[in-house]
Parts: sequence; structure tokens; C-alpha cells
Amino acid sequence: MRLLLIRHGETADNVARTIGSRPPGPPLSERGLEQATALAASLAGTPLAAVHSSRALRAVQTASVVAEALDVPHVELDGLLEIDAGDLEGLPYAEAMQGYAGTMQRWWVDPEARIPGGESGVGFMARFDRAVAAVEAAAGSPDATVAIVSHEAAICVWASSTATNLDAEFSRTHGVANTGVVVLEGSSVDGWRAAEWDGEPLSV
Repeated sequence: MRLLLIRHGETADNVARTIGSRPPGPPLSERGLEQATALAASLAGTPLAAVHSSRALRAVQTASVVAEALDVPHVELDGLLEIDAGDLEGLPYAEAMQGYAGTMQRWWVDPEARIPGGESGVGFMARFDRAVAAVEAAAGSPDATVAIVSHEAAICVWASSTATNLDAEFSRTHGVANTGVVVLEGSSVDGWRAAEWDGEPLSV
């Protein structure tokens, strides 16, 4: 299977650089809608079986634009939500990142570590794994290409932890831009390898 992990388009939270992890969250900004439209155009030649998304408004809107343009189903899944920021929700990046992203980095050695008031690594990986398994089951073919519209931290943590050719160092140095795409190939049974990260082919 070919899995396209796509970050949603821009929102007011992204512009203000504040943490927003919980649904429904803000809608796409005008620029975010333009990004979603451009994303749909860039995927016009891709034989997508479906577009799945988290239930956060920004992900739903991004996925809806793509699904409508490509005339494929759009399915919302709870498990694709952003990593829960807990007590850090709504705080500026400058105040929250040590507790938020810093805890995620600890998950490589201590997956039970918990964001204050939020999720542990074990909890996050389990619910995202279940969502991806549901996506695979719905696709019905091991050769299918499926899109998942989710969130930056969720994509970065899950993909870098799951892909056999990525590691902790990669996760520390790579993010995903709004409507950026991370491409994984394989399956939950046979394992995943990252083929592309935010537009850059991977040779690792």
C-alpha cells in the first residue's frame, strides 16, 4: 500500500504559533483553503482509493476539498487527531514546546512518558495504529493508494517511529509544512518504509 500522510492547511493557530490539538479547532484560513485547492490539483493524477481525515475542522476541510476534486470518498476517523496537548492547549509555542515536543522526543526511550494532562507515547501510537489499520481494511487492496489528512506532530511521531528507515534523529530534524505530504509504502503487517518526506525523496 502507498500511504499519503498529509498535514492540513493553514489555520489562525498556525499563524499565531499557538498549540491547538483538540477538536473541532479553528477552520482553515483563506491561505489554508488555497493550499487545500493546490494540494487537490497536485494529486489530480494520483489514483486515490479514498481520503481519510481526523475529525478536527481543519483536517475535515482539507480532506473535503481533495475528495471532492478527485471524486473519491472522504472518511473521518477519531484516531487520526493531533497528539493531545493536555494542559499546554492554547499556549504559545515558546511556552509549550519543551513540554509538548520535548515529551514526544522522550518517547523514543520512555514511551510511557506523558504530556502534562495529555497523551503518553503508548496511548498515541496505539490509537493511530488502529486508525491506519482501519484505513488499510477499508482500502481492500494491498496495491491501493490512500490519503490521510492529519496533523504535524501526529504525522511526524507516527511516521518516524513506524517507518523502518527513519529514527529518532530524523524525527528531531524534520517537520511537515501545511499540506505537506509524507509517503509511506508497505503495510502494518509487513512494515512501512518512508519513500518521501514533505516533497523530498528519501534514500535512507
